[in-house]
Amino acid sequence: MMEIRKDYPCNPRNHQGRRVKPVRWLVIHYVGALGDARQNAWYYHNTPGIGASAHYFVGHTEDGADVWASVAEDCVASHCGRSDGRYRHPDCRNANSIGIEMCCHRDGAGKWYFDPETVDRTVELARDIMARHGIDAAHVLRHYDVTGKICPAPYVNDGAAWETFKKRLEGSEMTRQEVQALVDEAVRSAQPRVYTDMDEVPKWAQGLVRRAVETGIIRGDGAGRLHLTDDLLVTLQMMFNMADRPVTPERSV
Repeated sequence: MMEIRKDYPCNPRNHQGRRVKPVRWLVIHYVGALGDARQNAWYYHNTPGIGASAHYFVGHTEDGADVWASVAEDCVASHCGRSDGRYRHPDCRNANSIGIEMCCHRDGAGKWYFDPETVDRTVELARDIMARHGIDAAHVLRHYDVTGKICPAPYVNDGAAWETFKKRLEGSEMTRQEVQALVDEAVRSAQPRVYTDMDEVPKWAQGLVRRAVETGIIRGDGAGRLHLTDDLLVTLQMMFNMADRPVTPERSV
């Protein structure tokens, strides 16, 4: 059973009071600072008039990660709104969503990242919220998806990591090994495919490759390996299309 700390409820001046619309969306954020979940909950509890808030903070501790409740779920937190009314998303707003803030670290190059334990606890919390409010994974968004703000930065700058996080919200919870397998597959998918022999070449391009070999455009590496990429196959198609295009005789004037 997940333990949620409630020692520091959000100061009433930092949220918008009772909600009147049902919860339809769950929005994921990052705090963009180095404090842990307890420190963030304490700050929003003791500092009125900030103009921002969230329902939960999830973050690192010395022995893992913990969850701190801030704004009650039946109240509207100021976590994904815009004062100018300009949104990327057509429906998700403060009034119909719950916001989770993930605590983070910054490496020597200035890049923000999450502890694995923080991600694990956020997944656990998100799945609990989704089950109670009838929210599916398609209704779990980044702050970025709502307003365009680069938040949560680790999941905006790395779309594959965000998709992996979303996958963990669907069906039964995955093991850490299964999560790593998803990450590895995303990395492999991002690499250009290389075809080393004719049998690997897509059928639509095999005639092009044979023609290119026959005309000496492609020579391989001397050991029968071709080392062709999808981009090169498309280039061959364009080149031969141009070469086969009939020449229109010039008209005399």
